[in-house]
Amino acid sequence: MEEPKNEQGAVAVGIGELTGTNTKWSGFEGDVNALEAQRAAADVIHKWENEEFYESDRNRLIALFAKKKIERLPGGAIHSLSAELETRENKKVWYPIAMAVLEKYGQGESPKEIWERWSALQRLNFIYYIFATGACNDINSDDCELLITHINDQRQGGGFFFNKKKTRKRRKKKTRKKKNKKKKTVKKKDRKWTDNSYPYRSISNQEAIDDFLALKRMAKGDINPSSLAGNKTVDWGTERARRKTKYRNHSFIEMWNRKDRRKKMMEFARRVKKKDPKRSIEGAIRSAIDLQWGTVNTMRAAAAVQMYKKYKATRVLDFTAGWGARMIAAMALDIDYIGIDTNTDLKPGYAKIIKLLKPYTKSKVKMIWKEAQKVNYSKLGKYDYVFTSPPYEYLEAYENMTNYEKKGSKIVQPSSSQKIKMDDSAKFYEEFLVPTLKKAYKYLPRNRFICLNMPDIMYDKIKSRWKKVTKCEDYNIIKRTGGPVGKNRRGKELIYCWKKR
Repeated sequence: MEEPKNEQGAVAVGIGELTGTNTKWSGFEGDVNALEAQRAAADVIHKWENEEFYESDRNRLIALFAKKKIERLPGGAIHSLSAELETRENKKVWYPIAMAVLEKYGQGESPKEIWERWSALQRLNFIYYIFATGACNDINSDDCELLITHINDQRQGGGFFFNKKKTRKRRKKKTRKKKNKKKKTVKKKDRKWTDNSYPYRSISNQEAIDDFLALKRMAKGDINPSSLAGNKTVDWGTERARRKTKYRNHSFIEMWNRKDRRKKMMEFARRVKKKDPKRSIEGAIRSAIDLQWGTVNTMRAAAAVQMYKKYKATRVLDFTAGWGARMIAAMALDIDYIGIDTNTDLKPGYAKIIKLLKPYTKSKVKMIWKEAQKVNYSKLGKYDYVFTSPPYEYLEAYENMTNYEKKGSKIVQPSSSQKIKMDDSAKFYEEFLVPTLKKAYKYLPRNRFICLNMPDIMYDKIKSRWKKVTKCEDYNIIKRTGGPVGKNRRGKELIYCWKKR
């Protein structure tokens, strides 16, 4: 299919068949399935990394940028380079991946909205930073996610690749003075290397609200389950409690308070900072902690939004509520939510989130702080969807978590998920998880669904104890390593869903 051109002769963005992919775009208002777009982008990335002609195409683009000197482009050269990049031959290299990057990390905006809002120079800089610098060859890489995080963080301030010189020239001196003064007040201060306080994410009330509203806007259309929208709101409310979670028998706070471990980690953080000077000190320290001490992750609120919409939920039951992502997802969709959790340390964080978001949602939220298998489900009222992410046995030990294998004793944690076997933690399933599922199932209306986000080994253990789950649908959510010894993993963390019949 020949792609139409605009008045300047450049190929119009988003029109025609995308060479090298299976995706078809129809006009600026084209309706493109997000998952299909991601698959297509992944195919292009694979070719790029594994075929010589894609490497030569990439080198051709780099040469273009080098020739034009992107940092000092005059107006005429900008349009010239833009026209060259949007030729069919050049566009097939960068366009599918650029759209997939924006789709995955757009923080509440569609790729089309972001792309059409940018100026020619902003578009060129975006392409340059992703491809010419080699910063984002793999859409799922940490470097790519870090790059787009920088983009989202600095979008409002006009930093990074956003050029504001023209705007400044047009403004009067008084206005400029006033603006510069304001900019100084809103700029975040980076921490110092000598600061010994734990590096929690610095998120203001307004940033938490804006992040929630971005998720809410996204929820109105086709949602990207990999989006980070909602994550700031979660961290604003519950990160401090999450950092108390024990992993490999130590919490992050305990590790931080050990001077020897902190010193070693800080040395590593300085190397991270040296490798990427644009990264903040706080960001470098947080990355070093994740790399050296491991992570305790939270579900992405966008993934929960997608599941709620798929199963047309109006009142959700979440019997291991965790860090609050699924509650925030329900509030973004204006549907009711029932959360159950034993970790009473989360109470203040949940109360903060509910109070902060109340003016922006119609949801009714009910929280119960006790063991899920001991709750009287007949008194919860009608719910039409059960969705949760249960603990991965004792891989992570939360505050007030019960040791079902030996009550009253300290939880002994495995060193990794690969150490978990099929015959481990029998009482965890027999006294907690399966009885809770049966109770939730009993009061679920017919033809409605229970969905659990969990590794495949957990599904197998539940299935062996409860025949109701033998027929289910499953959905890929993220790549996951590890698994039961002597068994091939499916290579993914899944969301398993089964219907009440």
